[in-house]
Amino acid sequence: MRTFLTLSFTVILALMLVGCAKYPQAEIDAAQAALNAAKQAEADRYVPDLYNAAQKTLNDALALADKEKEAFFSNYDEALKLFASTKEAADNSANAVAAKKEEVKKEAEALVARVPEEVKNAKKMWQKAPRGKGTREALAAIKADIEAQEKAVEDVNATLTAGDFLTARQKAQAIVDKLLALQAELQPKK
Repeated sequence: MRTFLTLSFTVILALMLVGCAKYPQAEIDAAQAALNAAKQAEADRYVPDLYNAAQKTLNDALALADKEKEAFFSNYDEALKLFASTKEAADNSANAVAAKKEEVKKEAEALVARVPEEVKNAKKMWQKAPRGKGTREALAAIKADIEAQEKAVEDVNATLTAGDFLTARQKAQAIVDKLLALQAELQPKK
C-alpha cells in the first residue's frame, strides 16, 4: 500500500510538473527582437514576402503558446519550434535586405540615366510637332511638362543619396513613364 501511495504521488507530481511547463517568454522575446531588427533593416519594405512570413509565423506561435497556456497540461514544444522558425525567418529577411537594396538602387540609377535621352526625344518631338490654330496652349503645357520631368530628376537623385532606393526607383519610373506618355501625345496622328 505504501509503495502504491509513493508511486501515485510520484505520478501526480510528474504530471503536475509536465502540466506546469514554463511559458516561453524568453523565446517570444528573442523572436520579437529578431523581427524588430529585420524591420529596422527595412526588410518590411525591401523583402516584404520574407518579412511577412516571419511575422505570420510569430503570430501563429503566439496563438499556439496562448492556447497551451490555457491547457491543463501545457506543452510548448510546437510553439518553441515556431518561435525558432520566426527568429530564423526574421534573420534571413534582414540578411536579404542588402542585396535587394543594391538591386533596387541599380534599377533606380538606370532609370535616372535614361531620363536625359527621353527628355531629348520628347524635346525633339515637341519641336517637330505641327503648329496651328488651337495647339499653342497644348504645346506650351507639354513643354512645361517636359521641363518639369527634367527638373524632377534632382529630387530622385536626392532620394538616392538619402538611401531610399525604393522611393527613388518609384519616382524615376514615374518620370520615365510621363516622358513616354508625352512622346506618345506628340506622335503624329496617322
